[in-house]
Amino acid sequence: MNDTVLLILLLAVFIAINVPVAIALGASAMVVGYMMQGNLSFVASILFSSLQKIELLAIPFFILAGNVFDRSGIMRRLFGLVDSLVGRVRGKTAIVTSGVSVLLGGLSGSGPADTAALGATLGPIMRERGYSKGFAASVISAGGALGLVVPPSIAFILYGVAVPGVSIGRMFVAGILPGILLGVLIAICAWIICVRRSYDPPRDRFSLPAVIGAFAQSVFGLMAPLFIIGGIYLGIFTPTEAAGVAVVYGLLVGIFIYREIGFRHLREIARVTMIDTAVVLFIVACASLFSWVITIDGTVVRWVADFSSSVSAEWQVFLLAAIVLLIAGLFIDGASIYLILVPLLIPAVRAQGIDLTWFGVFVAVAVAIGQFTPPVGVNLFVAARVLDVRVEEILREILPFVAVSMFALVLLYLFPAITLWLPSTMPK
Repeated sequence: MNDTVLLILLLAVFIAINVPVAIALGASAMVVGYMMQGNLSFVASILFSSLQKIELLAIPFFILAGNVFDRSGIMRRLFGLVDSLVGRVRGKTAIVTSGVSVLLGGLSGSGPADTAALGATLGPIMRERGYSKGFAASVISAGGALGLVVPPSIAFILYGVAVPGVSIGRMFVAGILPGILLGVLIAICAWIICVRRSYDPPRDRFSLPAVIGAFAQSVFGLMAPLFIIGGIYLGIFTPTEAAGVAVVYGLLVGIFIYREIGFRHLREIARVTMIDTAVVLFIVACASLFSWVITIDGTVVRWVADFSSSVSAEWQVFLLAAIVLLIAGLFIDGASIYLILVPLLIPAVRAQGIDLTWFGVFVAVAVAIGQFTPPVGVNLFVAARVLDVRVEEILREILPFVAVSMFALVLLYLFPAITLWLPSTMPK
């Protein structure tokens, strides 16, 4: 049996028996790698070398920044601001949840983390206002996925690691308008469902004094993504440096301005950050090991070369990428997709002269959709746990949000300027 076929079969078996994806990747790679090399001496060197990349240093800092901002009460204040801006509209809370998702995505960069934070804070509010548990969880699951698209996104960092020559700072700026587009489409979808089901009748009218008060309360939270992305846009600091700046800014705001973070909270913030970082980097290491075995075998590399030579149009590349990424997103996590599948698609992308930034944002949206697509989208399970609802109830409600997100994916292909206009204005 071909080594690559055996590798894929082993991975499928491990996933089928509910082995965690990272362990499934590592174990299947070690088995096949041992059969190819006759020993396991390659394992340690591959695992360590995969993590010795300066770009990955941004991941723990952005995770830490997200946990700091979450604990500082910024999300509650952002909810108050968006709530006051929306005014007297049916389904206001669902719309506000989508708006907060866009703003929160600019603080953490992680889909599951955003879903957990949104569920803990906004889930009870949606239940109080008459939304079904399944619908509330579906809105939060879809909104949480915006963390992969709205900068600073961990997905863009991994894309920069997987694709040499890509500017992570440029990727961050390119994700702004697509993230807003996706958030608006999710909000419109939620509003239509709320109108049809008579959820959440109109409440308070628009009030300028209320907006001013909410803005004053949330101004420091709003400044965070502007400060981070603005600094990268102007070339003041790199994405990795921006991650460190975000941590310092969040601590200053949480401790000295909002005064919701005490020194007793720092230990818990550090503990959660270490766990989240370890999970992400363990996946990165195991996915790199899996990718190395695929490369050494050479079968997939030959398939990719044959495909690249047979492709005659860019639409074929985007269609193949969408199909592969959406299907893969049903079963494996985003980090593994970036480090295993994306490098295999890049030769065809380069052969067609496709802008790597444009393709990178397209990939991020496709992977984000996979995070809340049944049957195994990770955001669905996070939302189910936080809101205490059965996953089956969410599955019935999530499909409209999957559909509008796929529509956004089509728009990003048809209108590249949505992605590329802002990066084109960056200083050289």
